[in-house]
Amino acid sequence: MTLTMCGYRCELCKAYAPNIKEEDERKFLSQVWKKYYNLDIKEEDIYCDGCRCTCESVKRIDQNCPVRSCVLSRAIEHCGECDDFPCETFFERKGLSVDEAKDKRKQNFDQEEYDKYLLAYDNLTRLKAYKKNK
Repeated sequence: MTLTMCGYRCELCKAYAPNIKEEDERKFLSQVWKKYYNLDIKEEDIYCDGCRCTCESVKRIDQNCPVRSCVLSRAIEHCGECDDFPCETFFERKGLSVDEAKDKRKQNFDQEEYDKYLLAYDNLTRLKAYKKNK
């Protein structure tokens, strides 16, 4: 498992370029992001080569991600390796845990939807486990 700089998992992310090529689910991802994160990103604008991609023509959902620049400036692999984790910069890109998603959607929570479209972004849980097992 490879983690992004903030602890997301690209291989689970429906915005990640290889996943789009395999099965394009950006329409549903856009709806889920709106529902859970109040993000209004058009499906055609959802495309990401990943934060570790260094190609000149790289496409990312967030070209100015504060976590990415912080991790690069500290010369670490991801936030979980930082002594200041979790910090204010990390919380700018913190995803929802399953419990937070359940709390947010109450009776409208859909576990299958969470697992398919949001599990990739549960970075706080993932990085806390990383630090615990380090």
